Amino acid sequence: MKQSVLSVVALALCVGLAGCKFRGDISLDEKPAPAKKMIERTVAVSHIPMEIKRGKYYVQAVANGTKGEFIFDTGSPTIFSSQFAQKIGLNAVGRNKGVDANGTQLTMDIAVLERLDLGGSIFRNVPVLVHDFSGLDVGHCFITDGVLGSELLPGSAWRIDHAAAKLSIAANATALGVSTKARREKLYDTGYPHLPIIDYRVGGVAEKALFDTGNSEHVVLFKAVANNPQVHGAIAPGTTMIGAGYQGESAGGMGQVEELARFTLKQFEIGSYILRDVRATTRAHPPTLVGAGIMQDHVVTLDYPNGAFILEPRGRAASAKAEAGYSISYRNGQAEVVQLYKGSKAANAGLQLGDKVHSINGRSAALPKSGNRCGQINWLIGQFDPRKSADLRVVRDGQVRRIHVPKL
Repeated sequence: MKQSVLSVVALALCVGLAGCKFRGDISLDEKPAPAKKMIERTVAVSHIPMEIKRGKYYVQAVANGTKGEFIFDTGSPTIFSSQFAQKIGLNAVGRNKGVDANGTQLTMDIAVLERLDLGGSIFRNVPVLVHDFSGLDVGHCFITDGVLGSELLPGSAWRIDHAAAKLSIAANATALGVSTKARREKLYDTGYPHLPIIDYRVGGVAEKALFDTGNSEHVVLFKAVANNPQVHGAIAPGTTMIGAGYQGESAGGMGQVEELARFTLKQFEIGSYILRDVRATTRAHPPTLVGAGIMQDHVVTLDYPNGAFILEPRGRAASAKAEAGYSISYRNGQAEVVQLYKGSKAANAGLQLGDKVHSINGRSAALPKSGNRCGQINWLIGQFDPRKSADLRVVRDGQVRRIHVPKL
């Protein structure tokens, strides 16, 4: 598994940025009263190409007549960058208070977008949050114009085909041509921002989870669930890795150092549908997430009009790649070891959490003082593979150390 800037909880991907994961208790200082959202369809089925980069789904859309590139993230409200909002003349009508994926309190402007064109589907009067991503260490390089999120989902069926890199939208699943043999489980819409909520069961514990295409993992268990003794019995012996570090960069920044865990669940149920040998991790804040990892071997349809979460198996996914056991990202402008797992080759080689990384295989990891910082960030996040051997030059307690991490 390689590093990715946009995954909140992946082992070697902890430098991720997911859209803000707001809880259901969103409050507005000034509640706007926009006109009811309307959907127009110029075609029966809209097919939108997706570009999959760093585990995220990028789509092209037109907002108030201006084309932009957005991350399609069912686990986030719709958020436009402040620069794009200014470009299209979007004016705030209120303020929104919530928490991001790391539990950081945030306040954002809220506006109402007059028109959003996504393929042949037109959405009117869409609530949009506005946020300045430029202060993030890495996220500003990968969020172009914003995130298209869950406010758009009600009133349509959305078919997400990872293998074909295609997003399709229609009035219902029948119009999308979803097979009647596909597995249909319950989909809940609990109100604004209309996040897709599903039932799950693991080790005899039954709860509800958020289906989050903004997270590249298969399953991310809320720690209170993961710590349940019944769930311990569902973990395959010998598959657990324990470490420490940051879960990843979200809209409010990197968050705090936490205990990290990765393991394989012998069985995980979505409704009554059984998944076996599911790789999972944990998160400190609710809810549990079912992420985009399940779409490696399933096509998923969110049929909001009929309240159905539909899974179409597509053969077996490729075997999981070995996990590096450490991750490097930029924090406060410096390359740093931001995740480290006990017993990993990196830990055994002497690497420590918080080490400042000056060079990797002879290449400086420092960000340029001016010019294209994103080029350097792209190299670290997109090209450096921590599963391969690495010669690291790090600084710890003011002393330079050279550490060789063997390949897996």
